[in-house]
Parts: sequence; C-alpha cells; structure tokens
Amino acid sequence: MSRLRERAVQLRWRAGGNAEDEWLALRLAPEENRGFFEARRYLFEKPDTGWSLHVDDEPLRDDTAETSCWAWEPGFFAGEVTAELVRPDGTSTALFLLDVAPDPTKVGRDIFAGMIDELWSEDPTLVIGSEPATSPIGDLGATQDPWLAFSRLRRYAPEFLQALAPIRARPRRSLRVRRDSAPLHHVRRVDRRTATALLRSPALALFFTGTEGAPAFIPDSRLDVPIVEETVDAAANRSMLALALALLQRARTLCDRLQRIVELEQENETRTSLASRWPARRRFLENVTAHLKIALRQSPFNHVQRAEITAAGLTAIAADPIYSRAWGRGWRALRHGIDSNANTERLWISPSWEIYERWCFLRLGKLLATTLPAWEWRRLVDPHRWIGSRGDRRAELRLQPTFSSRPRESEKMWSISKHRVPDLVLTVEHADGVRFVVLDAKYRTSRLNVLDAMESAHIYQDSLRIGARRPDASLLLIPSAGGASWLEGASFHARHRVGVHALSPEGDTTIPILIKEALDA
Repeated sequence: MSRLRERAVQLRWRAGGNAEDEWLALRLAPEENRGFFEARRYLFEKPDTGWSLHVDDEPLRDDTAETSCWAWEPGFFAGEVTAELVRPDGTSTALFLLDVAPDPTKVGRDIFAGMIDELWSEDPTLVIGSEPATSPIGDLGATQDPWLAFSRLRRYAPEFLQALAPIRARPRRSLRVRRDSAPLHHVRRVDRRTATALLRSPALALFFTGTEGAPAFIPDSRLDVPIVEETVDAAANRSMLALALALLQRARTLCDRLQRIVELEQENETRTSLASRWPARRRFLENVTAHLKIALRQSPFNHVQRAEITAAGLTAIAADPIYSRAWGRGWRALRHGIDSNANTERLWISPSWEIYERWCFLRLGKLLATTLPAWEWRRLVDPHRWIGSRGDRRAELRLQPTFSSRPRESEKMWSISKHRVPDLVLTVEHADGVRFVVLDAKYRTSRLNVLDAMESAHIYQDSLRIGARRPDASLLLIPSAGGASWLEGASFHARHRVGVHALSPEGDTTIPILIKEALDA
C-alpha cells in the first residue's frame, strides 16, 4: 500500500464549528461512521493536493477558512450517506459510510427510524426521494420510480457486465440440424427424408438396383441430407440477449428522464440540489450504455438470431452457474418494487421534514380510524387521502391538495392570493355545506422556529377557500411540544382558530379538538 493510499484510508474529520474539536478517523466501508447530524457543518482533512471527496456523487468544496480541508453541510435528511475518496487521476481509492442522524432537538434517531418503518410498512412510495441519505428496502412489489431504477442499475449493472466475461469465453452451445444437398461420395448421414427423396430419383434408383448397363458413378447425383452443427444461437443466449437489450433500454431511458427531472428542479433551501450530483450519475449511465453496446457486438450475442425469453432458456440458465450469476444481476437491475421483509438494497429517501409531513398524514388518518370508527375511514392513493362517511356526511383528509390562485368552476378549492399547497386538509361535507381544517406539518421545535413557522398558519387561515367558506382553523403539527407552549392550548385554538399541535410517535397522539368539532358539526 502506497503512502498516499495509507493516508487516504486514514481520512480525518471533525465538526466545523469549533477549531479545537478533536479530529476523528473515518473507518472504511462497510463499517459506519456515526457522529454526523443533519443541518450541521463538518470538515474533512485532505490527504494531498489533487484529491477529491465525493459525497453521494457531489464533489465537496474547499473550506473557505481552512483550504486544507473540504467542507460538508448535510441538509435536512437522515440516513446512511456514501462518500468516495478519489485520486488525482480520477480513480476511486476508498468508500466510507456516513451515518447522518436527525436533529436531536426534534426527534431521536430511533423515533425517526420508527417513522420511516411505519411509512415503509404502509406505503413505501411515501418515503422515496432524492436526498443523499439512504434507507434499507426490499426488492418486491410493483412500485417504480426513476431514482429507484437508477439506484438498482448502478448497484447491479457493473456486476452484470463483469459476469458477461465468462459467458463470452465459454458460451453455451446447441446442436442445430439443417438440410443441405451433398454429392453422393460426401454423404455421411442419411435420414428418412433422404431415403424418400432417393426413392423418387429414377437415376439414383437405377444405380442402386444394379441394372445392367448402369453407370458405375453418376457425377451429378446429389442427396438431400441432414447436417448437424454446433451453434451459439441457443435458448440461453437468446434469453441473455433479451436481458442485455432491456438493460440498454433502461439506461437510455433513465438518462433522458433524469435529465429532465434535473432541468425542471427548482431551487429549495430545504432540499439537496440534484444538479451538482447529476454529472457523475449521467457519466455512469453513459458508461453502462457504451459497455452494453460493446458486449452486444461480441460473441455469442452477435451470432444470436433473435432475443427472446423462453422456458427452455430460463431452464438452461438456471442449470449453469455462470449464466445464472449474470442473469441474477441483470434481473435485479431491472426489478420493480420496494416491498419486502428483507433489507436487500438501499434507496434514497425524502428529506426529514417531508418524512415527518407524510408520517403525520398516515398517523392522523390512523387516529381518525381508531378513535372515530363510526366514520368508517379507509385510505386511498392517487391522490393520497383518507375518506370517511357517516350518514349524510362525508369527510376527507388529503395530502397536499392544491388551492389555485383563482376560483374555477371545476375546482372548489382556491386561494384569494397566490397558489397554495398546504400539507394536510380535512374537509367535512354535509347537507348545510362544507367545513375544513388546514394542518401544516413543520419539522421544527425551538421557540424561534415555531413562531417563524406560524406565518404559514396565518396565511392559510386568511387566504384559503372552499367555495366561499374560510378555514375553520389552521394548525401547525410539530414533532415535539414545548417550543411555544401557549400556542398549544385548546383554549387558544378555540379563541384564535390557529395554533400548534404536537404529533410525535413518543408523545401525545390525540386528535386536535378543532378537528373533532369540524367532524361533529
């Protein structure tokens, strides 16, 4: 091991807030490196000039105060992040797993993990995102997402390409029988069809019957004979060709689709930018495409007549360890779904504030179903909502409904000012009209941050409309109580129709009084 590689393995880091903090050594993957928290700043010591550190494909910039270090500021996400140390020549030298914990002042690590697990078990699509943090997932189901597809392609496509090398070296072969016309003295094998044709030939019949005066040899006598030859156009190679073509199509499609997603991305301080991470991911897709094209131009695929997946091909693949390994990697790269009891892969998840927002939607719906069973609540998707009915009344809890900037005949929800998308809205329709309560999930707990977030509650209370109806109340949902305790009281809510309600897995999980009032009215 060279001196630079030794130094690279011993990469050091510390929190960026205090220059007197102790330097800690990073441990190589698969060991995890804990001590990182969301929305904080960290420094990594450079091993030498020309080296670079990529965190989830994004190269870190030099620290403005200490140019001998790289600076990293994880955003609002929690989970496992992959860091890659790259030599000056562009080759990777080490991988590190950085475990980013949620802000301890909001929710603990176990509480946050519990929210993710609850969302996974109910609806994994509520967790999928594009933040650098990843979470273990399964590999079954029908769910598909472009970043999920890219994650699987990057995980398994290189292994598939490597597994093709022994296939090219020792491809499976099969015997193919074809017909040919051969001179009599070249015939080595005949079958029934040859004999039938022979009987129909008067000249050859004359020769074989030994008729007096027959020539000893008939120069132009040729027989229709079977020829058996080896070929790589076998069922296993046809199935493998179909898989390789599917991977090529997936890589091309993802490159175009993800490019559009990155181009349409809007700047957001609470989300990690995709633009800085996209160049490395695009290069990966382009490299996979190029290597697959090269493989398809080589044997055995360039001698295969057609691509098809058949029972015979799958049986032959299952019986051959070399083919089975390649097929398994390619199949996993193309798989749909994320439902499974086993944690077999890792996937990028949503930012922590969005995890909390969607957990609130799920938990509040479950609370309605358990505490108010007479409403017969049930959860629906596309769009995500909980629906309940009781007599002539119908209630609906929606996730991120849209309030357009002007009233429209086709939409009852509108805003008197700009376009608004609150996190949760509970509507109750009955014979006398409609009532609704707006709930805005805020991943904040400190007094200053809660008071700052109350701005959205006041805006929603003043601007949102369903028909001509104003909201009955607008409340903030926060993960921990106590930041601004006077805003959490039921009397304050009843008087001002705005306020704060703490909703946490480890705290009070009751339904806000104003929601019960809207349902009972």
